Amino acid sequence: MAKKLTLQYNADQQFQLDAISSVVDLFEGVPYQEQIELPVGTMNDVTPNFPPDEFLDEILLFDNLQRVQERNNDESRGSELEFSDDLYVDDGMVLEVAGNDSIRVPHFTVEMETGTGKTYVYIRTMYELKKNYGFTKFIVVVPSVAIYQGVIKSLKTMRNHFRQLYDNQDVAVIEYDSTKLGELNTFANSNDLTVMVMTIDSFNKASNNIYKHTEKLQGEWKPFEYIQATRPIIILDEAQNFETNKAKEAIRTLKPLFVLRYSATHRETPNLVYRLTPIDAFRNNLVKQIEVIGISELGNLNEGILRLLEIKRNPMTAVLRALVLDKGQLVERDISLKQGENLFTKTKNSDYEQFIVEEIRYGKNEEDQLIIFENGITLSVSDSMLSKESIFRSQIERTISVHMQRQQALKAQGIKVLSLFFIDRVKNYTANDGMIKRLFDESFERLKRHYDEFRELSADEVRQGYFSKPKVDSPEEEAVDTDGKNQKQREMEKQAFELIMKDKERLLSFDEPVSFIFAHSALKEGWDNPNVFQICTLNQTSSTMKKRQEIGRGLRLAVDQEGKRAENHDINILTVVANEQYESFVSRLQQEYIEDGVDAPPTPKPPEPSEVRRRDEIYKSGEFTEFWKKLNKKMSYKVTVNDTKLIEQCVERLNQAKFPSPLIEITKGRFIMCEYKISLVSVEGESAKLKIEMQDSRGNKKLFEPLIMVNDDLKKETKDDHLRGFKVMHMGELYGEPYVKFTNEIIVKKFEPFKFQTEKAEKPKKQVEQAEKSTYPIPDFITRTANETNLTKQTIVEIFKRMSTEQKEKIFYNPEGWVSTFLSEIRITLSDHIVDNIEFDIDENTEVYELDELFPIMVKQPQKELIEAGKAGLYDKVQVDSDVERDFIENLIKPDVEKDNTILYFKFPPKFKILLPKIVGNYNPDWAIVRKYDGKLKLELVRETKGGVKLEDLRFPQEKRKILCAMKYFEKIGVSYRVVTSNSYDWMELTELEQMSLDVN
Repeated sequence: MAKKLTLQYNADQQFQLDAISSVVDLFEGVPYQEQIELPVGTMNDVTPNFPPDEFLDEILLFDNLQRVQERNNDESRGSELEFSDDLYVDDGMVLEVAGNDSIRVPHFTVEMETGTGKTYVYIRTMYELKKNYGFTKFIVVVPSVAIYQGVIKSLKTMRNHFRQLYDNQDVAVIEYDSTKLGELNTFANSNDLTVMVMTIDSFNKASNNIYKHTEKLQGEWKPFEYIQATRPIIILDEAQNFETNKAKEAIRTLKPLFVLRYSATHRETPNLVYRLTPIDAFRNNLVKQIEVIGISELGNLNEGILRLLEIKRNPMTAVLRALVLDKGQLVERDISLKQGENLFTKTKNSDYEQFIVEEIRYGKNEEDQLIIFENGITLSVSDSMLSKESIFRSQIERTISVHMQRQQALKAQGIKVLSLFFIDRVKNYTANDGMIKRLFDESFERLKRHYDEFRELSADEVRQGYFSKPKVDSPEEEAVDTDGKNQKQREMEKQAFELIMKDKERLLSFDEPVSFIFAHSALKEGWDNPNVFQICTLNQTSSTMKKRQEIGRGLRLAVDQEGKRAENHDINILTVVANEQYESFVSRLQQEYIEDGVDAPPTPKPPEPSEVRRRDEIYKSGEFTEFWKKLNKKMSYKVTVNDTKLIEQCVERLNQAKFPSPLIEITKGRFIMCEYKISLVSVEGESAKLKIEMQDSRGNKKLFEPLIMVNDDLKKETKDDHLRGFKVMHMGELYGEPYVKFTNEIIVKKFEPFKFQTEKAEKPKKQVEQAEKSTYPIPDFITRTANETNLTKQTIVEIFKRMSTEQKEKIFYNPEGWVSTFLSEIRITLSDHIVDNIEFDIDENTEVYELDELFPIMVKQPQKELIEAGKAGLYDKVQVDSDVERDFIENLIKPDVEKDNTILYFKFPPKFKILLPKIVGNYNPDWAIVRKYDGKLKLELVRETKGGVKLEDLRFPQEKRKILCAMKYFEKIGVSYRVVTSNSYDWMELTELEQMSLDVN
């Protein structure tokens, strides 16, 4: 029996660790919560995250938030953040069904591009919060069944990975089901790490079972009250789906301690602590590159295209997609037509000469929305005409062809290739005469004979449609969207996604012949597979999905048969076979990035222009071979730490450091109890006079005496949210006694007032004056610093002892703030000390890289900016990542080539790394150049292109440290190394005065 494929996870991806620490460090200074097993019968046996009568200090959170944001910007952790000028706290009411409380909940946002491991990050964050603060109760809230299944799958597949990282720590996973409410006992009682996964629909309305009494739970509490008592930490997956007032009220109703928000496409970003934008994910090779094949690139579409996209009313207008003749070329555009208008007049395309609009009809269903032309042709929104089958055939053929070529190339590396087809009418695949299935089968059978991997397989063995199965008496299979409108749709949706989510690993294995997946647009979120290399959009109408959602299904880096990520960027390319012209697709994609408020990655290219070919006359030349022998040596380093000097440097820096001052202590209880009393003074005809008294636990009082009528709302009359639900239903007399009845069934009589109590949250006020010097317990900062820096405890104790008394004593007044500064200053000093004292050893007999693997014959770079390399380039085109690089090649290197000085040059592949200590980070140089000197001597040069040559001016300190290490490394192997700009006309000189003036020792 074949070994089951198991996905493997890399625990050391720095960008993920940065996202995790950005959240964990927000709570520095919060005491560790010891989980005590309570006696049976105590507090309904609930073990909370935080004591019931205590609250997180918002001023502490705000200071930590600013510290995290500043650190992430200074150390280039993720993309740049804007500083928060206040702590955002969601402040408002719970759902009416749960009472009239108002609460305050801090929200924190993490933004990570699709495909970079967002789910891994927030699951590992739970483990870290448990480890550092003792928090154990987490709820992941998701917008759809698709993501619900995906999160549960991830929790299960990552379980063993996290056990190894966290001393065999396990996690209890509760799949919330409103028919199994007894499981809330487990969630409430457990004193170990527990995660419950819920859809927002399971608790966002009064009719949900969570708000009803059940015999499955003991005591008087309703199910939601068990959750409230745990003071859960809520994680919002795809947080942009929870920004309505109803969703916010539902989340408040669970009374979370705080909320963590995760998404790639936030609309709101309260307290943003970490951001990894699409452009940074792309630059750091964390996701696949994208190439796009549009309709015009398919090459065999000679027929016209005409599709009805939508019917608009007021005035009645049809929007069609047609080919427009523009400056002699046919381009795809959206055209609006009204009754009597001529399509030919608007498009100048002779294919449409007889297309005059006779009638436009609007209907609720797509098939009822029609445009009828005088020539007898009728189009509905669910159908297109003229070239539909031709388009589909071309798309399918190209997808299969790219798939088979890619599988042939990647088979030896153990990577199974998958293709995903999006269709919008399931019938086109599932019906006996389904056009899409027929076209696929015909194309597959015709193409397979050219490829050994597919020759023995039949079309029906390699394709699979992921759709929910209909009942026996169902006339046809139905497509289901993730936004199911009724119970039947939601049930079908759940069945479909259970099948999808549970087969991810099987699809990645060569033992499973299925490699072509047909799916409805319901897969727009919550499902992806790392080995999707092709996405084909067989949508008859304009896609209802966003382009970012489409490509998001295939952005993850591929995995091999061992479940390991393939990090070679040259093979991680996603090909989109679009149902529109290339220009149309990429312009809409780039526009979506702009609308989402992020910088767009470089524009995807069609396949052929993205191909870069190696020049073998240079690759096999003696100059390249000799140069590469020098560069491709196994290297090791040693760092001789001069303890005495390091301690002196740390002490000097710490004695000058500014440690945070102690803050004034804030009172803990910020929830105020309010008592309301509603009295009826009199009823006069159609109006009544009320007396509403409010008194809170702080001694504040309010009095309202409104004159009300039927349908008046006390909430609006008084502008007090706690009086919602008190809408006047009717008034009158009963047995001679006046009364008023409200829509919430409350009745107020003249001599029987109604009283109720509620909670109200109050925002703390920050005091600007410095607090009196109070002393606090001191944490074990010696061990913490030793673990973070790998220095010995003895060294850290010596640093502390030698600090000035004044600086040392500040630890007593703000211990956590002091420790954070202490650790940061030592880390900076240690990094600089390592750079000063690093030495390299070269093993002349051992090579590191396989030459053909690092420099293949053909490289695809579909999202890189490519320029012609000229005759000295190792490849015919060269990738440039900035204006400085482009100008360096165009203005300095190419003219030098024309003078017959530069013999060859190339850009170092991303895989080539100079290994440096972790605290500094590995280094990938820019340019390698071989050049004649004085017409005879050949010099081997490595050049780093920057905006300026002064290292002190570099934006990030780590860049300077890497360059200083590189100087030592290249000096060791006998290669000239310098930092240059696009204006360094002396770039070929061996030294540069301003750089050499820097003290690198």
